[in-house]
Amino acid sequence: MGKHKIISSLHSKVWYIGVGACVGAVAGVIVSLFRMSISHILSWVVSVYQVMQYQPLWLLAWIPLTIAVGLLLGQLVKKNPNIKGSGIPQVELHIQGKLPLNWWMDLWQKFVGGLLSIGSGLLLGREGPSIQLGASVGQGFAKVLHEPRSQENVLISSGAGAGLAAAFNAPIAGLMFVLEEVHHTFSPIVAVTTLTAAVVSNFVAQTIFGVAPALSLVNNQRFPLRFYGYIIGLGIFLGFAGWLYQRNTVALKKIFAKALPKVPNYYYGIISMLAIIPLGILRPDFLGGGGELILELVEGNPTISFLMLLFIVRFIFSMVSYGSGLPGGIFLPILSLGAILGLIYGKIVITYCGVPEEFLVSFVFFAMAGYFASIGKAPLTALLLVTEMVGGLNQLMPLGICTLSAFIVADLLRVEPIYEKLAEQITGEHMGHKEGRRTTFEVPIFVESPLVGKQIKEIAWPKEVILATIRRGAVEEIVKGDVVLQPGDILVAVTDKGIIAAMYDELEYLVKYGVPRMTSRTKNLNS
Repeated sequence: MGKHKIISSLHSKVWYIGVGACVGAVAGVIVSLFRMSISHILSWVVSVYQVMQYQPLWLLAWIPLTIAVGLLLGQLVKKNPNIKGSGIPQVELHIQGKLPLNWWMDLWQKFVGGLLSIGSGLLLGREGPSIQLGASVGQGFAKVLHEPRSQENVLISSGAGAGLAAAFNAPIAGLMFVLEEVHHTFSPIVAVTTLTAAVVSNFVAQTIFGVAPALSLVNNQRFPLRFYGYIIGLGIFLGFAGWLYQRNTVALKKIFAKALPKVPNYYYGIISMLAIIPLGILRPDFLGGGGELILELVEGNPTISFLMLLFIVRFIFSMVSYGSGLPGGIFLPILSLGAILGLIYGKIVITYCGVPEEFLVSFVFFAMAGYFASIGKAPLTALLLVTEMVGGLNQLMPLGICTLSAFIVADLLRVEPIYEKLAEQITGEHMGHKEGRRTTFEVPIFVESPLVGKQIKEIAWPKEVILATIRRGAVEEIVKGDVVLQPGDILVAVTDKGIIAAMYDELEYLVKYGVPRMTSRTKNLNS
């Protein structure tokens, strides 16, 4: 009994807050250094391209240097495939128990790989790698403290939220991202730990970069109610645009494999980095994730035809950049594409529908949130992220309308969350066989689940899965046959480490539909 009290006290909310603060502080320093280094490297790369506009002979040195960097990145990705892409699907899969991660290897290799790939000018964002860096810090704390799997997941989640907070000065969006995108449910322990880590991480980032929003586009005007119909129209437009982006992004793996059949996939980055050189020479300001570009477009007065061309160029090169598999995210490229679509739509309704030109910047806000919501299928994260990034609270109502409209249209078009689709591709590469070693994973019970209200013994569970405990809020209950499942419960299950991906999918299917997907692998606990 005394030992139980000690453990209970050790893992109280106060303990989680303390460790969450430590995770946030370390993640804030690492992500801020990552963010600062990318900015310096990318500025230097842009200046080199500006020189090459007048001195093209520099290409004789730049092309070999690009190939050398591509080879180095290829070797990093080959040795550690878990640093590919944004890193968000890998974090989600690890929390689900489907993908083992090595926090130290992921931390330094993602840091170096992200600097080289994003700093090279590829149209990639810093936010995905920042989330994985923060998650690695959380996992590192868990390993040092010898925490069990459930506590490790909490610290990884808090680190992920801290990474997003430091990347964009958006602590509340960091919290919402973890709850909405990573866990798909609300857990008080995860929420309070992640909030603590995100706030501390954001404090560190603001100490270094200042308290100004990541995209200082503050618009103190209030959008008139009589123009709200145009917001709904924008949301519908963004829903279709998000569908197009998602389809192409998910297909990138096959597209690259067909286009480059004789090139190993870990060397795709060389092709992408060489392909970006002409764009860098012609328009070096088009390079990178797009944060500075958004500010330039809003402050300038580009034509609709120029904006359409810019969207096509950035869309194509975003696909080329992300399809390479190099370390880099899609958050910021998505937001920049959304901003361009907002400018296009805004200029059209201003020119032909009588909307005052002073509201043009508002359409940029709305489109950034709506476009991200239609692709990521995380509307609350989209709304809060844009609100914190641009530093304005007076646009919440129209932001919400645009975000919800885009989300509904994307849902009707059956657009699945982009990170879940990307995670499925990774999972397919890690399906295995029994290893004789046990591991745990967690699956939430949503309010709409057919299992709500049923007793444990009434449900046909997958044969290779044993329910260990049920987490309700901050309390874990031992599984008994007469326990009735409730909305918000988190099932903590045990299975063989080698087949965890398949078992997670089966249990998730059972929770969603109330019936087993593969009856040959199930049993009824009644028997």
